[in-house]
Amino acid sequence: MKVLILVYDGVYLLDFCGPLEIFHDARNEAGQPAFEVSLVAPDKNAIHAHTGMPFHVVYDLETSPQADILVIPGGNLKLATQDPRIAQWILSQAQNAQIVLSVCTGAFILAEIGLLDGLKATTWFGATQGLQEQYPSIQVLAGERFVDNGKIITTAGVSAGIDGALHVVERLLGTTIAQKTAQFIEYDWKA
Repeated sequence: MKVLILVYDGVYLLDFCGPLEIFHDARNEAGQPAFEVSLVAPDKNAIHAHTGMPFHVVYDLETSPQADILVIPGGNLKLATQDPRIAQWILSQAQNAQIVLSVCTGAFILAEIGLLDGLKATTWFGATQGLQEQYPSIQVLAGERFVDNGKIITTAGVSAGIDGALHVVERLLGTTIAQKTAQFIEYDWKA
């Protein structure tokens, strides 16, 4: 399965690196990689994370394949408004993806383009009230590590992306593989 993770200037490192590590390390029953993970950026220029760390990606919005699993990390809450190409790309990818996973304030990006309308969601603890106030059609659940609506899954802040990704692995490949993946990275995860 193809996992695409959107990255952009100001993205939080652990928001995308946590899920990247989980999906990269997950192995199927035959011991083979279960996912092909790639980063996608608005263009091929260097991206600077919120820490200032620069990095490069292989895919941009124009060259990316279709995701089976789309990951939207947090950082820039107004990303979709600031760049309509990104909003259109997310909507197009989400339409055909099996799962869309937001991490931390990535929930604001999904909310901004209507993907959370009428759903339950969570986000970073310091932003739950803001998400509820800005998007009253969403039922925001504070204190949850992740909220699974079927196709759309949202997680709490930063490290909760690891829990959300492990939940996706469990849903798709079973509890045993998810537990083995958590054990491999020495993460204390409860199924």
